Amino acid sequence: MEENVYCEVKRDTRSLKFDLFSRIVSRFGVFFMIGVLAVFGIIVSPKFLTGSNLLNILNAVSYLGIVATGIAFVIYSGHYADMSAPMTMAITGVICVEFMRYGLVYGMIAAVITGIIIGTINGFVVGKIRVNSVIWTMAMNFILEGLVRWSYHGTQIYPDMATEETYKTGFFLPLMYKLDPNILNIDLQARAAAFNGLALTYPLGVPLVLYIMFAVMIAGYIVMSKTTFGNQLKVVGSNYNVARMSGINCTRTIMFAFIISSICASIGGIFMTSLNQVGAFYIGQGYDFQAVTALILGGMSLAGGRGNMIGVFGGVFTLGLISNILTLIGIGTFTRKMITGAIFILVVYVNARSLRKMGRDYA
Repeated sequence: MEENVYCEVKRDTRSLKFDLFSRIVSRFGVFFMIGVLAVFGIIVSPKFLTGSNLLNILNAVSYLGIVATGIAFVIYSGHYADMSAPMTMAITGVICVEFMRYGLVYGMIAAVITGIIIGTINGFVVGKIRVNSVIWTMAMNFILEGLVRWSYHGTQIYPDMATEETYKTGFFLPLMYKLDPNILNIDLQARAAAFNGLALTYPLGVPLVLYIMFAVMIAGYIVMSKTTFGNQLKVVGSNYNVARMSGINCTRTIMFAFIISSICASIGGIFMTSLNQVGAFYIGQGYDFQAVTALILGGMSLAGGRGNMIGVFGGVFTLGLISNILTLIGIGTFTRKMITGAIFILVVYVNARSLRKMGRDYA
């Protein structure tokens, strides 16, 4: 006797309205906003479209672009953000200044290694222990801030510090002085000048940090879009359980995502420290939320598995346009921050609303 089996298929009861606005947001995304801002900028000031102004916009967002590229991998993996990026920038900048006494290259290598260690810890805890990424990385941010403040008693460290007294304070300096007392005889002024000049170097009239940003973004594009790791990261971000059952090492994949984020934060921290000519705990403050704002503007999904590096650049450039236009209008720094926060809220709403209407949001 045959038994009829009825399978009830759940239908998507959401109202899918393919209105013009949703189509524009879905198809063109951040570049539609760039076009609108460009038109507005031209209306606001005749200086907007000048080459020097556009170069200033790119230069201003280059540090953010480097950091956002790394955090994009974390969000792509299905984790909301790397909130430890600001203090990763700060502590790697301090490490670079300290180890620069053995040479600028050694200082930069030490800074990147420090970033790798931080990223490995974050990736292991989030990927293996499955701790909430936002909570853990915020905790790591507080730990790193406490470490820097405790080590230097809340003071700053300058590249040309070279007295015996300064080598008795800090975290690494006493050890370096004990290992090599002759370090005080090194011409730190020359090395300090070389370090401080990193952010002020303009090959072919273009800031060096801008070359670095594009190099990092191109590398990020290749890794995310053209490699096996990038494909695995997309699967992990889209559906963790499916990725695990398909044989992907999710822990290792997530760990590499956090390591990439910390490496990018380290590079940004080195250049930001060079720009400020001082190592301090406040270097990089606010770059976590700015990066997330840029990534959402660029089409990254906080649910993971969606987005690309072209959109990341678009989001970063959009923030630069907004800041530049507000400056041309004459709006102050604090007001610009409030407007940026309002834009963040608005973009999240518009992005979620448009995706739901297109039937593509499952977060």
